[in-house]
Amino acid sequence: MLVKYKHPMKKTALPPLFALHFAVFLFGTAGVLGKMLAVSSLLLVFGRTLFAALCLIPVLVYQRQLHFHDVSKRVVLCGFLLAVHWLTFFASLNFAPVAFGLMGFASFPLFVAMLEPWFFKEPGSAHDAWAAVLVVAGMAMMVSGSSWNDGAVFALGLGILSGFSFALLAMVNRWQGSRIPPFKLAFLQNGLATVLLLPLVLASGDLIGHSAQTWLGLVLLGTVFTALSHGLFMSSLRHVSASFASIVTSLEPVYGMLLAFLILQETPGIRELAGASVILAATAYASYQHQAHEVVRQGH
Repeated sequence: MLVKYKHPMKKTALPPLFALHFAVFLFGTAGVLGKMLAVSSLLLVFGRTLFAALCLIPVLVYQRQLHFHDVSKRVVLCGFLLAVHWLTFFASLNFAPVAFGLMGFASFPLFVAMLEPWFFKEPGSAHDAWAAVLVVAGMAMMVSGSSWNDGAVFALGLGILSGFSFALLAMVNRWQGSRIPPFKLAFLQNGLATVLLLPLVLASGDLIGHSAQTWLGLVLLGTVFTALSHGLFMSSLRHVSASFASIVTSLEPVYGMLLAFLILQETPGIRELAGASVILAATAYASYQHQAHEVVRQGH
């Protein structure tokens, strides 16, 4: 049985759900901002992890958490998984339209639904499993009108690898979140990912030749859309299952599609809207079942 990290705030169903949905909204916004920055996927991931870790240092100083005696092999594993997740996802965007990488990443809830009961020795949730299937169906619907070529298949494979690595990361985060405060965990993971990526960035020469506006964009991406979003996401995992969190995270392409329409003037088609509706329905269903379960559990 997990030993929950004791938090001074009162545990209720609403704050964790709000934190989770707001984190996912920031995830979707990060995708749009990343597309606007004309940099390589390697520099994009390195920049967001670097500035995320740097901006969290004052937070940890204020919380008196800037010490490293609780760093374990699992935290190092989280940093590695975070780097793999972002590198594979952003690399998939170089081979095909965004929809193919997102379809591969949509496998994330299925991986969580299969692995979480085994990982935590808990009974699986049929509601979350069916919701995960609906999410994948919705993503398939969103890309059903696109053409399939070698680049698209490769992008899909990278997206699936991104989804699998993020599923592992979510479950390890849930376990670590019971022992390490969320913003410290976010700092450790982003800091370790930065260290792991530094030799690759130096070897590629990607650090030179960029404007101040590009670096400001990376700072914004790292602070608001990485540090804040991942701190909120890991905080929510102390109260909800990784399976439920994975279903809500599937709203990321829906938020991204909406923001791309508002900011980049990318108009979605009928298939994209229909797929987004299926994902919204699956998420609403999972959220309703989660809240009903919380009401029953608190009633006992």
